[in-house]
Amino acid sequence: MDIRKKMLFWLSICLFYSVVNVNAQQSNAPFNFSERLKQTNWKLNEQFQMERSPVLFEQNSLVSSGEEHQHSLHQALTAIRKKINAIEVSLALTGRSADTVYLGDTLVIGFESGDELVIDSEWLHPGPILVIGDGVLRFSGAHATILGDIITAENGQVIADSSYLYFPQDYFYQRILLLTGNSEMHFRNSTLDFGGMVHNMATVGTAILELDHVNKPDFSTVGMYEESVIIIDSINVAGEFIIDDDVRLDIKNAEMILLWHQMGDGAVADINFPAGEYVDYYEFNDQQSGVSGVGYDILIDNCRQVMWGLMPSEGSDITVADSDIRAIGLWFEGSDSTEVKGLVNNAYYGDFTAPMQDRNLHLLNCEVMTWSLYSFDNAYVDVSGCILGEIGVMGHSEVSAFNYFCDGSGGYLWAADTTLLVSGMSSLMSALRSTNESMLIFAYSTQMNGLVQALDNSIMMLIQSNISETPTYDPGAVIWMANISGPATGYQNSTVPLEGSAWIDKGSESTLMDFGYYVMYYQKDGDTTWQMIGDTNYVEVSDDVLVNWNTHAVDPGAYYLKLDLWDDWGNGATATAVFTLLPGLLDTPESPEDQMYFSVYPNPARSTVNFRFKLDDPLPLSLKIYNVNGREIATLVSNVLDAGEHRISYYTTELPGGIYYGVLSTGNRRMVKKIVVY
Repeated sequence: MDIRKKMLFWLSICLFYSVVNVNAQQSNAPFNFSERLKQTNWKLNEQFQMERSPVLFEQNSLVSSGEEHQHSLHQALTAIRKKINAIEVSLALTGRSADTVYLGDTLVIGFESGDELVIDSEWLHPGPILVIGDGVLRFSGAHATILGDIITAENGQVIADSSYLYFPQDYFYQRILLLTGNSEMHFRNSTLDFGGMVHNMATVGTAILELDHVNKPDFSTVGMYEESVIIIDSINVAGEFIIDDDVRLDIKNAEMILLWHQMGDGAVADINFPAGEYVDYYEFNDQQSGVSGVGYDILIDNCRQVMWGLMPSEGSDITVADSDIRAIGLWFEGSDSTEVKGLVNNAYYGDFTAPMQDRNLHLLNCEVMTWSLYSFDNAYVDVSGCILGEIGVMGHSEVSAFNYFCDGSGGYLWAADTTLLVSGMSSLMSALRSTNESMLIFAYSTQMNGLVQALDNSIMMLIQSNISETPTYDPGAVIWMANISGPATGYQNSTVPLEGSAWIDKGSESTLMDFGYYVMYYQKDGDTTWQMIGDTNYVEVSDDVLVNWNTHAVDPGAYYLKLDLWDDWGNGATATAVFTLLPGLLDTPESPEDQMYFSVYPNPARSTVNFRFKLDDPLPLSLKIYNVNGREIATLVSNVLDAGEHRISYYTTELPGGIYYGVLSTGNRRMVKKIVVY
């Protein structure tokens, strides 16, 4: 894989902040938005009808067909290319100066030879910093707050000694330290504070990054490519390292390390990773027994909390034995279609060979904590029945993921570039994010924790789903929300307020679609015709009454409710929910006297339910049982009973488990008891 794709992968999910203030023209919408939305609505409806009670995962793992390329990692930005392009544009337009200059909020050092900036006190910079040529940025006893990235190119250098560098972040992976060319960054006896959030570092070319006695309380995702070098001695949180090409990584006296071993085409490894979290000494290169075709060199000395990751690619031959593997990622490229199912986190593999024809991955007596999936190019991946750590979609690829659980152990759920990610009938314990010009649809699912963000010019659609936080969006992004929140039951011959949300919000700079209108419908189970509820609604609703449904002319039974949300371009999204309309006779309030007059026991009932009631005088009486659809199940009494106390028993062994109603009618008086059968 070429260096550009590697870097774009590594930088795939962080928000791109240009190093100069350039107003980029926004596209009108992601590629084939209308067609994609039509296809997605069709598939979601199909899944809703077929998989209302899905099996979460299957016992056997399967990855079949296509060009699958394994990879694994947390994340990163989409745009080293955009950053470098912006740098080149700024240099061409501005020319060179002997002095350190500002381009907008970007500090540029190194226009001319000998350009050096020394910071030795309190200092605040409101944007990115670019060090080029042979420019030098030096921090000496400084306390600096930097509201942007630091990028070095050519022979530029950043040197920090006995300093505190603070990089505030509004969200995780907002900031990056990026070294390219023959540049260097040296941090000694200093603190790197990224505001308590995970962040990025990357080295390319022959760049050198040194961290010597550094306090870094926040976790890093670090990408290493070409012939770059990273040397670390004494650090509290080292981070995760994506190790590729001919790089050198030397870490000693460090804690919290995740090593991603990239195994490219032709790589062969028959290895086992050290046991336990403490590693006295570990070396990996093609000089080791059982290893060939690997260009990089890893040296770990006296480190704690060391974790192991694998990224086997096409053409590799990897066997791992007797090891605890923190994560394995699957990498999908090209234009093939691929099916993935049954991968389960925290699984033991006694003797497992991944069913992939283009490489060999053999696990013997191994534990795998996390599986993650990443798609590139024009690949299409169909995911089902998995427990995963992360799904990331890049390039122009598409991922359709249903009936899975993302536990967040590998990152989160995200779409970048011009991709489409459809996630349905699933659960998520992580953040949810769309970036660039991607489209992410989260439908009939639950997100239990994490941020919900639409960044750049992306579109996020939240369809009949529960999310943990209020979604946020960038000035160029759009979020759709179509949700019927309740109630799930109502009564015939009444007005039922149907609640939920129907809105489309976009940022102040977005040229994308906006809210048009919404319409609600109902359909009885088994019918084919949708009936409109009320009128067309031209005002957005957020967590409030969508429409009041008059059920006076509607038969009791099981129904589907449908919310059609339309934008001002003529595109629509559909949310569907189930609803039970109970007979009007069940809508009878009970008084305290009723509670004593008519009782049911035991409740819940397993095999027998008893009805007890007392009559002051002989009365004609009926006692019936109904299901939740309003259908009569049994008539227990239908005649005149004598005065006194009565007990009627009914055997429930033939009834499916669920909720039922016992209805006692005496003249113009009617009492109802809910019965739970299990």
